[in-house]
Amino acid sequence: MPRRLKQDWIEEGFRVLAGEGGAGLTVDALCERMDRSKGSFYHHFEGRPRYIEELLTTWETRATDRFVEIAHAGGPVEDRFRSVNREASELRNATVERAIRSWASAEPLARRAQDRVDRRRLELLQELCAERMNGGGGSETLARVFQLVFVGAQHLDPPLEGPELYDAFRFLEPLFTRGEAR
Repeated sequence: MPRRLKQDWIEEGFRVLAGEGGAGLTVDALCERMDRSKGSFYHHFEGRPRYIEELLTTWETRATDRFVEIAHAGGPVEDRFRSVNREASELRNATVERAIRSWASAEPLARRAQDRVDRRRLELLQELCAERMNGGGGSETLARVFQLVFVGAQHLDPPLEGPELYDAFRFLEPLFTRGEAR
């Protein structure tokens, strides 16, 4: 039996979330899926609450840090904005994001993580829009429109991802490059 690392448990949690939602994240179910004992689970995690915290922290990092890195990489704001949109369209984790949003309605830890991710993403978009629009009016609204497209695309069935999502972002890009929102 191959040894399971802590990260293996986290990745399995993402598969469970995508397939069964937060309700499927029980210690018994995870152990069965991983073909491991509860002792193996507790070797890595103090309990289910700590596991959930680490799972959500991993998701939060994946869902935000790369965008921040791209946005602050330097170069023209239009290029950085386009790169953020491309990265968002290539995530291909809509089922996990949709599951976390649903789970957040009942799980306080998921709600707090979801709120932090939404806030960080929106702040980043607002920062880029304000930079491009020279602090002019409408940057907050435009940032919210891009956020709404991203979140809404995840809730379609099947979700809008990859080139199709990037095309939707590109369709809205003239609002950004014109430097004003109406």
